[in-house]
Amino acid sequence: MRLTSRLDRAVPAGGLPYTWRVTTAIRVFALALAAGIVLADNEAGASWPLLTALAVIAAASAVLDWSPQPDRSPWVAAAEMLLSALILSSADASIGLYAYLAAPPVVTGLRHGLVTTVNVAAVGALGVLGASAAGDDPRPELFAAAPWVLSGLGAGMLTSWQSRSLRDQGARRAPYQAAHQLMAQLHDLARRRELGLDRLQLAADLQTHLRRATGAVTSTVFTGSAQDDLVVLSSCGDAAQLADEVRLSVEHRSPDVRIVPVHGTAGVMGFLALGGVQRWNDEIAQRAAEMTDDFALRLDTAVLFDEVRIMATSEERNRLAREMHDGVAQEIVALGYVVDEIESISHDKKARDLAVSLRDEITRVVGELRYSIYDLRHEVTGQRLSGAISEYVRDLSSGTDLHVHLDFDEVGPPLSPNTESELLRIAQEAISNVRRHSHAENLWVSFATDGWSVDLQIEDDGVGNASPKDRHWGLQTMSERAAGIGARLDVCDRAAGGTRVHLRTEQTTTTREGSSAR
Repeated sequence: MRLTSRLDRAVPAGGLPYTWRVTTAIRVFALALAAGIVLADNEAGASWPLLTALAVIAAASAVLDWSPQPDRSPWVAAAEMLLSALILSSADASIGLYAYLAAPPVVTGLRHGLVTTVNVAAVGALGVLGASAAGDDPRPELFAAAPWVLSGLGAGMLTSWQSRSLRDQGARRAPYQAAHQLMAQLHDLARRRELGLDRLQLAADLQTHLRRATGAVTSTVFTGSAQDDLVVLSSCGDAAQLADEVRLSVEHRSPDVRIVPVHGTAGVMGFLALGGVQRWNDEIAQRAAEMTDDFALRLDTAVLFDEVRIMATSEERNRLAREMHDGVAQEIVALGYVVDEIESISHDKKARDLAVSLRDEITRVVGELRYSIYDLRHEVTGQRLSGAISEYVRDLSSGTDLHVHLDFDEVGPPLSPNTESELLRIAQEAISNVRRHSHAENLWVSFATDGWSVDLQIEDDGVGNASPKDRHWGLQTMSERAAGIGARLDVCDRAAGGTRVHLRTEQTTTTREGSSAR
């Protein structure tokens, strides 16, 4: 996105850009000054055509300045100065009309700064010199133009110095104002339900439309480039096989496979792979390209929105962790000190026993708060998902009698950041439930992925009966997270006793070459 000039984004209550109103007033004042001098010299009759020409130049310049582009805006004032100087010097104009030559340097000083102001004044001087040099004696035109060009240069330099702080402020605020404008438009579209920001749903819709159009049996939407790791956004069928087809050249691909690039705002952002294509010709290829382009911008926007949402969610989780640590946790610890004081000064055995029980309960609550704070702060950073899960299990089970059994098989390209984050939160909730409610002796955690499909299992040998309870939202939240990444979550009793939490994608996990984290 290109930004306009430094000050034109400042829009007051009147609705028009502040700088544009000022520069237009400068041009109008210069025209009025020139007209007044001409009328005072009784030369109005011969000067009206030239005055009209200056008015046309001023109006055109004002229109171009209404929404200037950064590369074009300085040339507007330079062209205005040059045309005015050429018209006045070549037409033997009245001395009063030269007053308009003071306007372009002042306008430039307000908009663009000192260097551009000097350049515009120099362009005007060269224009007057060049046009008057064709006559017998150029001195009258030079004497008539020089005071106004110099006056405009001085006023422009002064204006440039005075408005420097405003231009700097405008340059600092421009990115934020542009971002605010984009977010306001995004909010308006989302509020009117004209824009979907669920990238998984968008990718699934794209696959469905193109499978119907081409008769394809399998399809997968990838993000990333063919040379780097491809990330599955949405898939129907064997994503690993289609990923191999994406990496092959066109002549080496299977006859029934078609690869359609997904063009985003910064180039190719991914691929749509179709397998088992039954119908394909130039008309279908053109239709597929149009449908992909239609979805591409929304997919690109959804991906960016997801990244912003993940950053905002992470920051909010950290903020909540800080609030819990510095607020509720400290206050509960302070209550523990009060209970200790009551136990130390009480002579009633029953009161002391109650104080001990209350102290144990406070200790348990503080421990739960610390676990919750750790859950909020734990992220997948600098490691793969298996490393984040194993670290979480190790920290959570330390100091307990729980025996942990880990089995990780993570190969292929990494999962998308959103998928990894949701899987970690599901694993955290399931493992935390084992620690708090199951009274288990053993915990089994297995995680397998080939970069396309996912299989996560968390089992224990505890009391079982992991059914939803009133005012407890853990299982519902886990199901919602699984649905959000296109996975299926089953929570049931384990055959040998305890509970089994099983999350998997619909497609079959396939083995691919690559590094394995076990």
